[in-house]
Amino acid sequence: MSHVVMQAAEHRTVEDAKRCEAVLRGLFDDFVRFQKEDPSPWRADRVPPPLVAFGRRHGVDWPHDDASRFLVKGTFADEAQLLRIDRMVFFWAGGFDLGGATLLGILTSLGATAVASDCHLSIRNADPDARVAELATFLDENDFEDQYSVDDGTGSLEAKLFSLTVVGPGHRRRLMFDDSGVQDWAFAELLPQLDGEDPALEPAPSGR
Repeated sequence: MSHVVMQAAEHRTVEDAKRCEAVLRGLFDDFVRFQKEDPSPWRADRVPPPLVAFGRRHGVDWPHDDASRFLVKGTFADEAQLLRIDRMVFFWAGGFDLGGATLLGILTSLGATAVASDCHLSIRNADPDARVAELATFLDENDFEDQYSVDDGTGSLEAKLFSLTVVGPGHRRRLMFDDSGVQDWAFAELLPQLDGEDPALEPAPSGR
């Protein structure tokens, strides 16, 4: 199973996030069209034309390096996902690379107040234990049982690419996911469940 590669951008307002989503939707659609029409869309001797054009529209010469490429497993149309939840925009795919720091820099130029590939989120809830239990039940019912771990929000996030911390008035509870090729998909499956809870990016874990 392929790993999830993700780019996440937090914005000040929902309207700002909607504008970012529209820009990324244009890139998404351009890349789907390009892959359908080009006989060798993944050839390694060039930057794909949609990335060149997207970079130029935003004042960037898209570099020809592995970290900045789009490399997904299967077709882009089948693998790539774009999702907005409140002030957050998530762009991910099963594969290996999805624009790296180049794309994150453009997202910042579009007004994102925080961006990340290692995506550690937080939401607020009056009862963190109950909310984490609800989300864990959802994962279990969708065949992701045992594909996450839970702590009190104070443990190390070393080797964890994704997490969700539920912050309450007196304590917190956290779901954590590594990049095993299964747990990262569990995190992606969880994202739509956060709609209306105003998720935000947590600061990067120390040492990462």
